[in-house]
Amino acid sequence: MIEKVRPDKTPRVLSSAPAPTRRLALFGPPPLIEGEDPAAYDDLLTRISGALKPADILEDIWVRDVVDLTWEVLRLRRLKANLMAATAYQGLEKVLEPLLEESGGWLPEEWAQRKPRAIKQVERILKSAGLTADAIMAHTLTESLDQFERIERMIAMAEARRNAALRELERHRATLANTLRPTVEQIEEAEFEVVDRNRLKGAGRHD
Repeated sequence: MIEKVRPDKTPRVLSSAPAPTRRLALFGPPPLIEGEDPAAYDDLLTRISGALKPADILEDIWVRDVVDLTWEVLRLRRLKANLMAATAYQGLEKVLEPLLEESGGWLPEEWAQRKPRAIKQVERILKSAGLTADAIMAHTLTESLDQFERIERMIAMAEARRNAALRELERHRATLANTLRPTVEQIEEAEFEVVDRNRLKGAGRHD
């Protein structure tokens, strides 16, 4: 027995998606991970496709590459910021070491849990030492420098691949223009000859 699909379980109909999304669906689903917004990806695809205006299947491929690599760059930048936030307690531990006479081992943990008492105490300690939250972030960066450098390299590689796709698109369009130019010129010359002959015939009948 075939089970009927409930209306609230019906998958999104592709024909209702934006035109670039429908056209580029040939290249598979968007490369999203858990927590990423499909609507945000569709918006990015629509805006980039609208700016680049792919004219054929090859340009569709390069535009999809540009979209996916741009999305990857944005993701990596977001993950870098989240890594900084998630490991900030380690930086706080380093800041507090020379500032506290007694062990403050509980303080970074409760500060990371955003407990008001711990937040106020950290602010007081930093202020008394003439420091700001930047000191925490500086130590956080130092503690996880290898991870941050890896993410930066991944961002640089994604940007380089995206720029390469854009260059391929530009070369394709330049080659296509050079290929089409003689054809267009021949058509223009042929039409001019037809118009010119018709003009001469009309002048002869008038005489």
